[in-house]
Amino acid sequence: MILYSVSVNYREHSADVRGRFAFNRETRDEIRKQLALRGITQSVVLCTCNRSEIYYPAEDDSHTDDILDMLCSGDTDIKGSISVFRGKQAVRHLFRVCCGIDSMILGEDEILRQTRSAYYESLETGFAGYEINTVFQSAITCAKRIKTETELSRSSVSAATLSANEAASFMEKVRVLVIGASGNIGSSTVKNLLAHRNVTVTRTVRSHSGYQLITPEKVQDIPYSERYDRINDFDCIISATSSPHFTITASKVEEKLQKGRKMLFIDLAVPADIENSVKDIDGMTLIGIDHFKKLSEKNNAIKKQAAEQAEIMISEEIDKYNKKVIFHDFQPKMEMVRANLGKISFEEIIFELRDLLDSDRFGALIGVLETL
Repeated sequence: MILYSVSVNYREHSADVRGRFAFNRETRDEIRKQLALRGITQSVVLCTCNRSEIYYPAEDDSHTDDILDMLCSGDTDIKGSISVFRGKQAVRHLFRVCCGIDSMILGEDEILRQTRSAYYESLETGFAGYEINTVFQSAITCAKRIKTETELSRSSVSAATLSANEAASFMEKVRVLVIGASGNIGSSTVKNLLAHRNVTVTRTVRSHSGYQLITPEKVQDIPYSERYDRINDFDCIISATSSPHFTITASKVEEKLQKGRKMLFIDLAVPADIENSVKDIDGMTLIGIDHFKKLSEKNNAIKKQAAEQAEIMISEEIDKYNKKVIFHDFQPKMEMVRANLGKISFEEIIFELRDLLDSDRFGALIGVLETL
C-alpha cells in the first residue's frame, strides 16, 4: 500500500480558494464515505486555516484523478493546482506538516493538535487501519520529540499571537470584540489578548452554545445578536468562526457605525467571516489570515536553525517508521524464511548479501554479525 496526500495549501492557494475546501464535519464524513465507495477504506481529512488535505493509502494511482474530480466539482483550473504527494513524498509531507515545518508560521503549535484531532476523527469513525495508524502515530511522536528537543515551538508564534499583537498596537487603549471565542483559534486569541495590558476583551456568545467563560473577571460577555448594536463600544473586532456565512457585513457596519471612527477588523477564518468590502468604508482597516504570512517571516528566520535540527529528526523518525512497515510486511513470511535458511549454508547467505547490498548496508550487516 502506498500513502497518498491530496493538498490545497497556503503555498499554492489564496485564502479565498482555501475557503472552498474548508470542509466541516459533515463534509469530512461524506468525503471518507465517498472514498470508501471507491475502495479506499482508510483516510484522514485535515482542515486548518492554511490547508485542507486528504491522506489515504492505496495500491496505485488509479483513484487519484477521480478523487480530484470529486473534490473540485469539475473546476479544471483548481484541479490542476492541487498538489498530490505519493509514497515517500507523502510520508515526509505528513511529518513536516505535523511538526510545524510546513506551516505558514514556522513551528506553529496548533497544527499538532489539529493533525491529532483529524486522525482521531478517522479512528473513531472506522476509517483508520494499520497503514493510517502507523504513519499518523509515527508523525505525532516525531512532532512531540521536536517540540521537546528543539527550540522550534518554544515561544511559538501563531496567527492568534500575531493578531493579538496587531490589535494591541492599533491604539494606546484598545477595546476588542472577539467573535468565535469558544473555538480553538478564538480562545487562543483571547488568551493572547489578555497578555496585553492596554487591551480589554469582550466575547460574543450564542444563546444556544452553552459556552462558559474561563476568566469572567477579565472578559465581558455579550450576545452574538448584539454585535452590530454594540459596534461603537469597540476599536477592533476579531472573528474566528467556522460559519459558512459572514459574521460581519459592510452594510451593517455602515448602518451602525458612528461617522469619523477608526476601526480594525481582523479575520482569522477560512472561509472569510468578514465581508471584504468592509475595508472600503472610511476609517476601516481589514486584515485577513494571509496578512500574517508576512509578519511570520521574521519569526521564521529566527527559527531556521531549529528547523534544520527538526528536519534531521524527521528523517530519523521516518526511518523508524519505515522499519516498522518493513518488519510488519515480513512477519507473515518469517517462518517460511527460517525454514529456507536451513537449506543453505551461512557462507552462501553472506556471499548472496554481499552481491545484493551496497557497501554501506553490507558493512552495517557485517558489523552486526561481528557483535554476535
